[in-house]
Amino acid sequence: MKRTPTVVAALILAAATGLPSAWAADISQGVQTLDLSSGSAVLMHAFGAGNAGNTFSDRYNFTAGSTEMLGALVSSLDRLGLGGVSFDSFRLYDSGGLSIDGVRQSAPGATAEVWTLSSPHLVADNYYLLVSGTVRNAAAGNYVGSVAISPVPEPATYGMLLGGVGIVGWLARRRKR
Repeated sequence: MKRTPTVVAALILAAATGLPSAWAADISQGVQTLDLSSGSAVLMHAFGAGNAGNTFSDRYNFTAGSTEMLGALVSSLDRLGLGGVSFDSFRLYDSGGLSIDGVRQSAPGATAEVWTLSSPHLVADNYYLLVSGTVRNAAAGNYVGSVAISPVPEPATYGMLLGGVGIVGWLARRRKR
């Protein structure tokens, strides 16, 4: 009998300290596979109304076929000051589990929350982006983002560029005389 007041007090304390994650539903979408054959793809998750406090952890798989550079971002607009989506993390993982963390670009209180991620040197492998966060209001909303990859120039390309700049400089100097 003495435990009942203790349990009730613990429940009241948990509710008062704001532990919504213990009660939050997981509204993650299934694993998405990105087609980066055109060099870019869109990341998106739309949330219906009534999801305030619910969490998500969305995975986007893709494959890098050769040595490539990657740039990615995710963003959520804070509509009418209601809160939108709060991102917990934005990460890139390779097949071995190594990760690169995204960086929050927006200031606290900004109308949009923006996270970016870049990697100058992806080798041929399977990768995935993981976007996780919490829905901050009961209104319908979403987050959107993009990922783009491009080949890393070969050393010969840099050599040709430097050679061309050198020739242009030599011609300009020769014309001056």
